[in-house]
Amino acid sequence: MAGSEPQTEQTPEHEASSGADACPVAWCPFCLAASAVQPMSPDVVGHLLKAGSEVFLAFRAVIDARGDQLDGTVPAAPVRLEKIDVG
Repeated sequence: MAGSEPQTEQTPEHEASSGADACPVAWCPFCLAASAVQPMSPDVVGHLLKAGSEVFLAFRAVIDARGDQLDGTVPAAPVRLEKIDVG
């Protein structure tokens, strides 16, 4: 037929990578994380997500505190060092 598109032969590698479950990026961090937590129970995944969100909240608090010090809204407290004899 004159108006039809030519048919191309697909190799097995192309068929495997074109599936819905496959990612075209070799080392995609999202796909690696999803495949790592896939065999885990939902409770474990929930605890890991909560721990991750707590880490990001801690980072945010540190960055906000440092930003307030640099803006001058909060005066920087003088550093006080104290020598403690242990033995």
